[in-house]
Amino acid sequence: MKSNVTLKDIAKLLNVSTSTVSKALNNSYEISEETTKKVKELASNLNYIPNDVARSLKSNVTKRIGVIVPNVLDDFFAKIIHAIEREANRFNYKLIICLSNDVLNKEADSVSFLLNGSVDGILISLAEETQNKNNFTHFKNLTRRNFPLVMFDRVSKEINCDKVTVNDFETTYDAVKYLIQRNRKHIAFLSTITTTSVGELRTQGYCKALKDELFATPNLINITDYNEFESKLTTALQQHKIDALITADQLSAICAINIIQKKGLHVPNDISVIGFTDGSIPKYTLPSLTTINQKPEEMGKLAFKTLMKRIQNKNLEVKNLVIETELVKRASTN
Repeated sequence: MKSNVTLKDIAKLLNVSTSTVSKALNNSYEISEETTKKVKELASNLNYIPNDVARSLKSNVTKRIGVIVPNVLDDFFAKIIHAIEREANRFNYKLIICLSNDVLNKEADSVSFLLNGSVDGILISLAEETQNKNNFTHFKNLTRRNFPLVMFDRVSKEINCDKVTVNDFETTYDAVKYLIQRNRKHIAFLSTITTTSVGELRTQGYCKALKDELFATPNLINITDYNEFESKLTTALQQHKIDALITADQLSAICAINIIQKKGLHVPNDISVIGFTDGSIPKYTLPSLTTINQKPEEMGKLAFKTLMKRIQNKNLEVKNLVIETELVKRASTN
């Protein structure tokens, strides 16, 4: 048998129609279990490979979705992608994953590539440069064509689409209150993602809580380059009295604990530390890190399901879905 086996070849050998073969391979209820089993066994023996291009042209459905993320190096986005892939597999969907590396042009190129008939919909967490420059022109073709789009985590009010986020403002506000309850009065906030939507909301939540609860001036430590992390944090520790620190991401919290202890200070006796994102590492730091669990698995699952609904009905009302976070208390605040 030739290597490029077709539906017609299988149908001819089984003396059935090509339609029957197609339906059997797609688990149609119209085809009996016996026929479906015969079709699949023969297709497997002949090394049949579905022609996805032809199938998508005929049905206008690719059974693929695009996922654009800033990076896959940290636990948060890796766990989201894993959750999306698991859900996609349940619906017989495949993923095309693109990395923006927080660069606007790379994100725009990815959107253009995916929009060119490659996928049925797109899931995206915006690049830092996109949000910093407030440039969303590359989404115009998507919105003009009413193309299924769901933003998650890093989102923009400028784009009218479904969004899945966590309660960044409220959870940072509550983290400050938790530290105050533990008799912390000089609370600083450190961020390496200041210009992202999540970074801004977390900063705002911190400032509001500090004003409401302590009537204090915010102590913001903004870092744009990790090569300057130690020097900037050290300067802040020297110039200000700090007895608690909240960081906008997990890596910053782990780095901060190491630097604080290197300076001869004790965590949590001298300085309590809380970090966003509860990955696999925080429970193993010394001391173990108190974190804000953003529930990435739940976010990935909900983002995918929301996109599926949008693909099935493009006229649904746009939704903004918010996931409640959880403060995971460990030794860095106890």
